Amino acid sequence: MDSPTPRLTILHYVGYDEDAGGILSAVRALATANRFDCVLGVNPGFRPRRQPALAHEIFPEIDGERLGWKTFYRARTVARRLEAWLQADENRRLHLHSRAGLAVGWWLNARALQRTVISVHCLGKQRWFYRASARRFGQSIFWLHPAMRAYYGLAPGLIGSRQDCEAGEGADALAWTQCIPSAITRGDADVRRAPRVRTANGPLILGGIGAIVRWKRWDLVLDAIAALKPATRRRISFRHLGANDGTGASRHYESELRAHPLGEQVRWEGSQPSSEPFLREIDCLIVASDEEPLSLAMLEALRAGVPVLRADQGGGLDAIWPNQNGWLFRAGDVADLAAHLWRLVNTDALAQTRFVPEAFQRYLAANVAEQWLREYLK
Repeated sequence: MDSPTPRLTILHYVGYDEDAGGILSAVRALATANRFDCVLGVNPGFRPRRQPALAHEIFPEIDGERLGWKTFYRARTVARRLEAWLQADENRRLHLHSRAGLAVGWWLNARALQRTVISVHCLGKQRWFYRASARRFGQSIFWLHPAMRAYYGLAPGLIGSRQDCEAGEGADALAWTQCIPSAITRGDADVRRAPRVRTANGPLILGGIGAIVRWKRWDLVLDAIAALKPATRRRISFRHLGANDGTGASRHYESELRAHPLGEQVRWEGSQPSSEPFLREIDCLIVASDEEPLSLAMLEALRAGVPVLRADQGGGLDAIWPNQNGWLFRAGDVADLAAHLWRLVNTDALAQTRFVPEAFQRYLAANVAEQWLREYLK
């Protein structure tokens, strides 16, 4: 009789100070699949504030999302600590996330790397470094989707694959070679919200979820609303869930947005432990950035039955079925975004949308966790 497969403990290393961001949301989703135990690797002072609460291990201080000489210098100390953590139990595995996680990977010894996988979550400007990482880590590095791999100039099969084409058949399987997306929780009908009932001539409530940073392009949303004629503009409100990231650039961008002349039509609601109440109160989610690696907010909205209007560049475009569960506008084009908003206000386009569970099956935690479990066991 075959012995049972051991229960693995996965340390998801991010090097974060705050319990925020899409990576930690994706790790929590994986934990709900209950295929392995998940532990977060974080900085001193980290305090969990979202659910489900996860165990966490403290490692030396590092800037989780900044690549530079200081990050690489500190990554060496982190790597030694992670190696010790791995050595304490043969059923432990290491999953490196964030830019700091990638830097740590360069310092790990060969034995530790055999029990390590790396997820790239960003469209980084230093593409040469990510290509060099692909050569160094080979079959242990994964991208969120084929468009991200192509962004770095890596063709399918160029760096090998440890997957058995889990993502599909034929051409689709080839396209997803060495790509595993972030995960969201269940997509069953019981988590779908009832459509918000709009009164006659009532406002169209648009929502945005994410950090207040310039690359998210919240200014594009405000400019598109402002470009509409007054009669249409007055029937739109925009609500945003999220906060600045603590940097001077982010705080300056927030001050610019708050000074926008739309005034009371915009509500900045700050960070919340869950997006579910917010999604029940909006008519449509907007993903404005053309640099979005993979918007978990978009996937969570689609899971909840909320249609999504998003830029036609970035990751996860396969989850949008135009005119069924959302729409695509030309990235960076204020006029095209404004035209879509006009249609949502003045036609029955919103009422014609429908819940499409097939659109996000690839991203469900149960499916993503099975892919990762196969990788962890290799």
